Amino acid sequence: GAGKTELTMEAIQWYLCQGKKVGFAISRRQVVLEIQERMQQAFPMLQVIAVCEGFTDITDGDLIICTMHQLYRYHGWFDLLIMDEVDAFPYRDNALLEAIAMHACIGQKLMLTATPDEDMLERVERQEVCMVELFQRPHGYPLIEPQVYQMPKAAQIVWMLYFLRKQKHDGIQTLVFVPTIHMANTLYRFLRLTHRCAVFTSKTKEKEKVIDEFHEKRYDFLITTTILERGITIRGIYVMILCADHPIFQEASLIQMIGRVGRNIEMPKGKGVFLCSHKTTSIKRCSIAIHKMNQTL
Repeated sequence: GAGKTELTMEAIQWYLCQGKKVGFAISRRQVVLEIQERMQQAFPMLQVIAVCEGFTDITDGDLIICTMHQLYRYHGWFDLLIMDEVDAFPYRDNALLEAIAMHACIGQKLMLTATPDEDMLERVERQEVCMVELFQRPHGYPLIEPQVYQMPKAAQIVWMLYFLRKQKHDGIQTLVFVPTIHMANTLYRFLRLTHRCAVFTSKTKEKEKVIDEFHEKRYDFLITTTILERGITIRGIYVMILCADHPIFQEASLIQMIGRVGRNIEMPKGKGVFLCSHKTTSIKRCSIAIHKMNQTL
């Protein structure tokens, strides 16, 4: 939520004014559609094209927003290629996608991430790439530091229901992250009987519809997996992570998920809650990392 996407806009404008080609590549289809909308609002006079599954009829425009896989269409095409979340699946450690990106860009690459991996940091040490760090969000408020509560799994469900009821009373939506698709679907089957909620996983059909309805506040909370840990911006939400000690929740994932809170200038504060049976190394490192980032402000 530091405004990485917005920081690219001046570079985009400069390259386009020189008559050069600009691309913006992202790991996930859902984020492609969101970034396309944000860029179209920022550059209303341009033809901003989304190229991803279900959106491949038009592949050329003034500014091309696409998934990493769709870069195969653009051999030797871009003078500036902006690549978001390069430390995430499917780009990370994928030699084929790296090769496709290399051949798609004939100029400069601008890589964005909130959680650089060891390989990227080593490239910085070798001075193969330059790194610019930005910890402060555009509205000037600190990052949300997680509240960590340890309790048995059964108690986590009870605590979650209490938390969700309170946020509903306050008119605040919540993203509830769970470690598996099975858990997400099971929770949804029970909670939909008494709550306004939806489920969002990689298996969800009509993903755009679910997100749009959540933006429209038709649901009080959304049960999701790590599929929504990155990229998405929803105004004024809180985050709860159930079973935060599950192995799938690594430090980078936890940082990304808690980063969904407080992104909007109208609601720069909020709550991020980790429920766990024990504090894992990832949970501890996440808390320490966010605290250190805030100390730099």
